[in-house]
Amino acid sequence: MDSLKLKNLEPFGVGGRRECYVHPENASRCVKVLRTDDRRTVRLSAKRRWVPLRWRRKYDNNADEARELHRVHLRIGDVMAAHLPLCHGFEETDLGPGLVLDLVRDHDGRISRSIRELASTGVDPGRLEPAYKEFSEFLLSHRILTRNLHDHNLVAKDLGNDRWRLVLIDGVGDPAWLPLARWIPSLGRRKVAKRLARAWPRIVSFAKSGGVTDELREKSSWDQGFLRHRGE
Repeated sequence: MDSLKLKNLEPFGVGGRRECYVHPENASRCVKVLRTDDRRTVRLSAKRRWVPLRWRRKYDNNADEARELHRVHLRIGDVMAAHLPLCHGFEETDLGPGLVLDLVRDHDGRISRSIRELASTGVDPGRLEPAYKEFSEFLLSHRILTRNLHDHNLVAKDLGNDRWRLVLIDGVGDPAWLPLARWIPSLGRRKVAKRLARAWPRIVSFAKSGGVTDELREKSSWDQGFLRHRGE
């Protein structure tokens, strides 16, 4: 089977380690591929000569995300699709192995924007607070462990009539070396609650500060979370 052709397409999103494309054969899905350019984020700097070479392996975000989403799906099933993307495995592309996931789109069909982008364009986070409460209840009730919840990884799906649904598009899983929170339910719920309690005040403070300026986007990694296009 021929590989998916992505090289001549514009990614709709670019993160520190990955690029995201609309699946060329299914507009309801996206394809994440690992970046190979020199500006990608690396986990260990080559300047750290004291780090053994065998530990300086490339971190494969795609493999990690696929594993974590698969773990959640085995436990709670398709109900996860309300606030997490369903994973459809890997497909070969002309940019390397691509992780295929559901693509979050608004009620009008355009790709949904992150909280970072919405806040930076003047959207009051108070409009998203009911959606955040629903999202929080979901994570707590299903004990979904995550890394820190960042504004650029939380996408707000516009349902119309000022109704929203939040979807976590990256950062699922417990980063702890010894994942006790995954094994002990009480610890897991406590960890989830702590992440949620810390995230919302940060989002509100970020929005009140005016979000990300054009200068920051041009000169730093704060451009992550802004769409290059909306898949129209």
